[in-house]
Amino acid sequence: MGQRIVQAVWRRVDEAGRAELERAVREQAGDPEGLDTAAALRAVLKQALRNYPESSEQLATLAPVPAAGSVTISTSGEKSIATLHIGTAITGDGHTPRL
Repeated sequence: MGQRIVQAVWRRVDEAGRAELERAVREQAGDPEGLDTAAALRAVLKQALRNYPESSEQLATLAPVPAAGSVTISTSGEKSIATLHIGTAITGDGHTPRL
């Protein structure tokens, strides 16, 4: 899906935007585990989406639509938590909640 996102943005941006996007993608490809390169690519994509809002609409069509119906969540292990929506969850021993 990441490749389709980049392609969709690529088709919308101007020449300068393409150069910036290409640079960010190359840096990320050279360091796939790099947090900084991932953040830089995200920043370029966010800026492109701000500059070209129609890209956001197109990207929304790429995202899978969750199926209607029930959701099954499972977990295992001591003090595991399984939930769809959660506020605060504390599983440590000896915690005294503050009200």
